[in-house]
Amino acid sequence: MAFKLGNLQVYLSFGFFAVLAGYLLLDRTGTGSAVLGAVAIHEAGHLAAMKLWGGRVVYLGFYPFGVLLEKRGFLPLWRECAVYGGGIAANLLAGTLCGALGCRGTFLYANLALALFNLLPVGRLDGGVLLRLALDSRFPRQARCLELGIGFFILTPLFAGGLLLLPRGNVSLLATACYLAVALLRG
Repeated sequence: MAFKLGNLQVYLSFGFFAVLAGYLLLDRTGTGSAVLGAVAIHEAGHLAAMKLWGGRVVYLGFYPFGVLLEKRGFLPLWRECAVYGGGIAANLLAGTLCGALGCRGTFLYANLALALFNLLPVGRLDGGVLLRLALDSRFPRQARCLELGIGFFILTPLFAGGLLLLPRGNVSLLATACYLAVALLRG
């Protein structure tokens, strides 16, 4: 499903709705709404940073395992980094405010976990994009090789943890590590 909001093209894929519905249907803990709220805050942080630093979002796509923002034009490196850090900063701010107000529940932990997860310097995660920007500016010829090496160094303990959890019936960490590995290889 695609539509326009002013000059912004918005796309909601069928896979996005399928994963969202499955997630909410299988959520027996009631954490789904807190996690979705944290994701909304994260993406709003990117949009706010983009607006603050003079970028213009022209496309916002919702896919099964992520959101894609496309902007028009180029931003200087430090502004580009601020935009990618905006989602992480928004989650940390929401978590901090929640903690300061005495909230100790799922919403606090969902925001902190999402911020930490997105800091991982792997693939399309915000930390991965920040790593790529840093490597491209400092070591343009070796950037891709360094990115792959660092990414797989980070993913190795995730794979190990996922394999340890597998006999207990928990496949989420292993599935996440596999997804991140594929995203890293795709570049």
